[in-house]
Amino acid sequence: MTKRNLCLLIGLIVAALLAAAPAAMAQLSEPGAGEPIGSEETTAAKPWSVTLDFTYNSKYVWRGIEVTSDPVMQPSITAAYQGLSFNVWTNIDTTDVNSYEWQSNEIIYTLDYSFTWKYVNFSVGAIHYAFPQAHVGDTTEVYFGIGSALMGRPTVTFYQDVDEHRGTYIVLSMGHTFENVWQPCANLSMGVDVSGSIAWGSKKHNTYYYGTRDAWTDAVLSLGLPFAIGEHVTITPAIHGSMVLDKSVRDALADKGSFWGGITVAFSF
Repeated sequence: MTKRNLCLLIGLIVAALLAAAPAAMAQLSEPGAGEPIGSEETTAAKPWSVTLDFTYNSKYVWRGIEVTSDPVMQPSITAAYQGLSFNVWTNIDTTDVNSYEWQSNEIIYTLDYSFTWKYVNFSVGAIHYAFPQAHVGDTTEVYFGIGSALMGRPTVTFYQDVDEHRGTYIVLSMGHTFENVWQPCANLSMGVDVSGSIAWGSKKHNTYYYGTRDAWTDAVLSLGLPFAIGEHVTITPAIHGSMVLDKSVRDALADKGSFWGGITVAFSF
């Protein structure tokens, strides 16, 4: 296939996705959520942005816990103004493995403020976890992160629960995106996104989620291939691996780790 035909094919696929996106969002979220947001103006000069993400994953893993072993849909919307952003994310099981087939069984609301000073990145925010279908209590965490703005972006983030269990979860992470690794035409480029993290949980955190002691809990490695199509669309296939580190946590979960893959289609305005 020639580069010209490849770009034409991808353009047709994107056009179909753009046409289907409002209808898909209307089915997965509240009435009116599928309506177009913003305009066709370039967002580069804007202090604000809106991003719609549609993610399909082969399973749902969180902090080493295999929440859903079957495929899931995980749409989200993010509105940002300068360094302030607000995100709503939800998980939807595509099977009846947890008795919530095609229902929103978890909703996460995140308010974040991030900024860079010299070569240091800072972030502070709050996360509220809601479980509309499950018989578990909603809870809220506050967090603070600090990391380097240089290549690799080594970062440490502290999460503190202020509601259900008052436990602490600390994540050490690194990652880098190699941009324009492959660019077959003017409006299409592929990058490579590599990231990894390792986490520790306090006794209160681990007792609540795993029934165990304070320990290093899980490590995650991810590899993504973001395809930027024009200025507003990115399609990212990705693979992920999660390893449970502490023996007591492994025994509690009866699982040494998980491997899963997925694809995300993102529309930014």
